Amino acid sequence: MRKVTAILFVFSLVGSLLMAGGIVTNTNQSAAYMRTLNRNAVTDVDAAYFNPAGLTRMCDGLHLGLSNQSIFQAKDIENSYPYLNTATFTGEVAAPVFPNFYAVYKMDKLALSAGFQPIGGGGSANFEDGLPSIEIPVSNLKAQLGSNYRLDAAFEGSSIYYGGQANAAYKINDMISVAVGGRFVYASNSYLGHVKDIEVQMGGTWMRADTYFNGAATQLAGAATSLDQLISAGASGMTLPQVQQAGYLSAAQVAELEAGLQAVGIDPTGYTVSLVQTAYNGAAAQMEATAAGLGDMEVDAVQKAMGVTPIVSVFITPMEGLDISLRYEMNTKLELENETEVDDVGMFPDGVKTRADIPAILAVGLSYKPMDNLRALVDFNYYFNTGADWAGREELVDNNFEAGVALEYCINEKLKASLGYLYGMTGATEEYQTDLSYSLSSSTIGLGAAYKVTPKIEVNVGGLNTFYQDFESAKTYDLSGTTIPSLETYMKTTFGFAVGVNVKL
Repeated sequence: MRKVTAILFVFSLVGSLLMAGGIVTNTNQSAAYMRTLNRNAVTDVDAAYFNPAGLTRMCDGLHLGLSNQSIFQAKDIENSYPYLNTATFTGEVAAPVFPNFYAVYKMDKLALSAGFQPIGGGGSANFEDGLPSIEIPVSNLKAQLGSNYRLDAAFEGSSIYYGGQANAAYKINDMISVAVGGRFVYASNSYLGHVKDIEVQMGGTWMRADTYFNGAATQLAGAATSLDQLISAGASGMTLPQVQQAGYLSAAQVAELEAGLQAVGIDPTGYTVSLVQTAYNGAAAQMEATAAGLGDMEVDAVQKAMGVTPIVSVFITPMEGLDISLRYEMNTKLELENETEVDDVGMFPDGVKTRADIPAILAVGLSYKPMDNLRALVDFNYYFNTGADWAGREELVDNNFEAGVALEYCINEKLKASLGYLYGMTGATEEYQTDLSYSLSSSTIGLGAAYKVTPKIEVNVGGLNTFYQDFESAKTYDLSGTTIPSLETYMKTTFGFAVGVNVKL
């Protein structure tokens, strides 16, 4: 019971609030992204992340960009397991502060840039009512004891992968620019939670489940000890009816011993006194182990890691009005090291390291202006999940992609509006999906506007909503040797908004 219940605390938050990106990578990295969803071929200041080579097309001088996104997500899981008190479990994920900062210095053919962004994670998750994976083992008490159950399970976790990025871009000629750079990643995950006060209702009274099973263990052990006298008298090889016929025990005493065996699932027919004592001692030990698994548990742990992402990019303008960008980010090796204060479940041994790489990414972008006041943007991102090391979990995923399109229309010299769409196909297989960490295919719509307050100051505002495809997974659970099927359904909803300002100094 304890080992199964402990799964709650292995919840992976990286990628849990993603509107777009890979399984563990955020690509929503500016307020302008919120309103277009497609930025791979832009030449604005946020190209410091999306298109470093394209920064050579900016005007000379210093450019700064600062924005914040507020993102909120609900994660719903439904499970049809018949003994659960509730079929629906909800987790709230929030990132009210999701900042992005960029600085670009452009001089002639050279552009130097720096950026700061939450490249993974970026929020906190709160599961006030637990999850199916924690409650199903406890809910089996309803079937085993024929009683109701209740528990106090709470979990709060946060994850943030900070990225500090620098690039140098050079304009080879009017058609081609190239850039090289890298990103330093600092990752931190925290887990704080408890499972306590597991209770069962016996005879209309609520009592701790571990107290009940410890009491049962004591009774069984006492019954086993009471047989020592019979064994000493030479009756160890007699069956219970024979013991009664020999006058060692009354009919009531034999009936009580037989009832005790039946209560722990043993047919007393043919059982000798010695076997009865062995069975009682074994059942007592099992009850004690069950009680230990139903005791209070807490976790207070942090995981930290550092890594470097090499980045190369190319920007091509084959004809006037058409821009093409390519960006490749190599695999980022990360080893999360546990810093554990409390770990009653044994899942975060202090000092142990676990691989949790950020996969390599190929990002392709296209920008086309069919007329002066209209621009179309097309993005395609491909995530090389299978090349990452996720402590074996990468074997349960395929590579995934996202593709989108946006239109940006200049209403006048100061104001432009945009509308974008993005489709993301998850690389997660059915074996990967659990209530603790699941990834769903999605469609996202974003819209917003940019307004030039002055010739050197531009404000971006945007908002989006992500629609996820529900995923159903057939599950089976073992209950005292009986296989019980259930259907688990994973769902998400996400919305967000952002405000940002770009300044030319």
